[in-house]
Amino acid sequence: MKRFLAVVCCFACAPLCALSLDGESKREAKLFNSFLSSVYALRSNDAKAFSKLQKTLALQPDSKYLKRLLVSAAVADNRPDLAAEYADFISAGENTADDWSVYGAYLWKKGDLAAAREAYQQALKQSDDLRIMFQYVTLLSGMAPAQAAAALEELAASEPDFASPIYTEIGNLFLQRGDLNLALGYFNKAVEAAPLDPSPRLGRGEVYEKASQYFLMLHEFEELEKMGFGNAATYSRMGSVFLLVKDYPKAEEYFLKAKADDNGDVPSAYFLSLLAEQKEDYARAADYLKDAADYQTSASKWLQVSFYQNKLNRPEESLKTLEEAYQKFGGNVEIGFFYALALNDAGEYKKAARVLKGVLQTNPNYTEARLQYAFTLESLKKYKEMERALQTVLEEQPENAAALNLYAYSLAVRGERLNLAQEYIARALAVNPEDNSFIDTQAWIYFKQGKIAEAADLLDSLPDELAERDADAAYHKGAVAFERGEWEEARKYLELSRRKNKEAARLYKRLPPR
Repeated sequence: MKRFLAVVCCFACAPLCALSLDGESKREAKLFNSFLSSVYALRSNDAKAFSKLQKTLALQPDSKYLKRLLVSAAVADNRPDLAAEYADFISAGENTADDWSVYGAYLWKKGDLAAAREAYQQALKQSDDLRIMFQYVTLLSGMAPAQAAAALEELAASEPDFASPIYTEIGNLFLQRGDLNLALGYFNKAVEAAPLDPSPRLGRGEVYEKASQYFLMLHEFEELEKMGFGNAATYSRMGSVFLLVKDYPKAEEYFLKAKADDNGDVPSAYFLSLLAEQKEDYARAADYLKDAADYQTSASKWLQVSFYQNKLNRPEESLKTLEEAYQKFGGNVEIGFFYALALNDAGEYKKAARVLKGVLQTNPNYTEARLQYAFTLESLKKYKEMERALQTVLEEQPENAAALNLYAYSLAVRGERLNLAQEYIARALAVNPEDNSFIDTQAWIYFKQGKIAEAADLLDSLPDELAERDADAAYHKGAVAFERGEWEEARKYLELSRRKNKEAARLYKRLPPR
C-alpha cells in the first residue's frame, strides 16, 4: 500500500512534458478527444455536433458506430439527405437492435415505410426495448387505417405484454379519424388486457365525450380518480360536464381539483373565473385568470381582469392593467379600444385620442373605434376633426344611430346649425325611439331652440336614475327647471351635476338663495 501511494504521488508531481506519447498513441488520443467532443455536442444539442462527428469519422473511417451516430443525428435534425452517405453502416457486420432502429428511423424519414417496418421488426427480434416498440407502433399508425390496424393487431398477438398500449394506439388512430365505434372497441380491448392502465380509459372517456355521452365519460374519469390517476386534464373535463348540466357546486369542486393538480391549468382557470363572476366575487375571478398558464400571452384574459377590477370599483387599477396590456400586446386592437375607453372615463382625452388614432391607422374599418374617437374629439372640443370622423361613419352607415345622436348633441351643445341637429336626432330616434340618451338630446335641442315646454315634457318622461348617473342629463333637467323658475327642482338636479359639469356649476351659482 505504501509503495502504491508513492507511485501515485510521483505521477501527480511529475511535469506533464515527461509523459511523451508515440505516434500511435497520439492518434488514439486525438480520436478519443474528438469522439468525446462529438458526444458532448450531441448531448447539448450543439448545432456543430454533426460536423464534429464527421471530423471524428475521418480519423476512423470504418467505424460502424460513428456512422450510426451520424445517421441518428441527421434524422433527428430532419435531414435524411445528410444521412445517406453513412447509411451503409447497416451492411457492416452484425447489427444490434439499436442499429436496426436507427436504420428504420432513417428509412421512415425517407418515406420508405415498407423497408422501415422490416428494420423495426428486426430490431424487435433482438430487443423488447419500449422505445423501439413505441417507434414501431408510431410508424404503423402512419399507414392507411385498415392496414395499420391489421399490422398492430398482429403485433399485439405476438407481444401480449404490450397488447394494451398497442390496442390503445389503434383506438387513438380511429378516434383521430372520427370512427368512434371502432375506437371504443379497441379501447375496450386495451382495458381488458390491462385493467389498471389509465391510457385506454382516457381514450374511452374521450370517445364518450365526443359522442355526447357525458355521464359515461364521468363514470370513466371517476374510475380513474379511484385508481389514483386523476389529473388536471381529467378533472377540468369532469368540471365542464357538471357545468353543462348546471351542477355548479360539483363543477367548481372538480375545477378546484384540477387547479390543485396544476395551478396554471387553463380550462379550470377560465371556468373558475366564470363561476366566481356568477357569485359576483370579482376579486377571486381576477385571481383565477392571473394564475392561468397562458395569462402572460392572452390579451383577452388581461381585458377580462380589467373588467373585474372595474366591477370592484377600482377604476385606477383597471386602467393600469389596460395600460400594461397595451404595452405588452402592442398593436392589439381590442386592448387599444378598451384602453381608450378607460382613458376617456378617467378624463384623459388627449391620451385616448392618440390611442384611438393608432387603432384606426391599422384598422380603418373599425366603426366603434371611430365613433369613440369622435366622442373623444368632441370632449377635446376639436369639432372639425370630430365631424370628419362622424361623416366617415355616416357615409358607410347612414342610419348609425349612435353617430347621428353624437353629431346632433354636439351641435346642440354648441348652439350651432340646430336645424341640422334636429334632422340628425330625428333619424336616430327613428332607429331607436326608446333610447333615453337620444330623447335627452332631442330635449336639449328643443331647449336651445327656445321650446322650453317641449323640452320639459321630454325630460319629465326620463327616469330619475338617468340623472343620478349622468351629469349632463341632470344638468339639462336643472337648466329647464331654472328657465321655468322652478328653483327647488333646479337646485335638486344642479346639485347632482355641478361637480362634473362646469355649466351646471355656473348655473347653480345663479340660483336665488332659499
